[in-house]
Amino acid sequence: MTDRTLGIIILLISIFYIYATSIIQISFISDTIGPKGFPYIIAFFLFGSSIWLIFFPKFQATWPKTKKIIEVLATAAIFFLYAFVLPYLGFVASTILLTTYISWKMGAVILIAFIYGIIISITIFILFNYVLGLSLAKNYLGF
Repeated sequence: MTDRTLGIIILLISIFYIYATSIIQISFISDTIGPKGFPYIIAFFLFGSSIWLIFFPKFQATWPKTKKIIEVLATAAIFFLYAFVLPYLGFVASTILLTTYISWKMGAVILIAFIYGIIISITIFILFNYVLGLSLAKNYLGF
């Protein structure tokens, strides 16, 4: 039943996606495929995979316990919080907090997770800011 439920949800999303693609306004300057081609391709594969899940479900999945569902929802909330505080704390501080939390949830000791968070965020900041020349969100201190 889980596969069929997911298939119906994906089917509804694909139908909405087809509708949303069909109302895209095309300008007089566009390439041969146009702005509608790629979304229609994605909608086709969404539609096909949803039909497959509805008519050929693989097995009856077991749902995780309530604790695991709460952990997944907490992680999603952390990602939303990351996007919210990014302009205020800057990229480095926000990413340190995010990667520390994710590393900790994956089983690392909190101090090691914090060290990994520092290394990851500073490395990504240097790569994007200095090597690639792309600007990232900065806090009041400039990083």
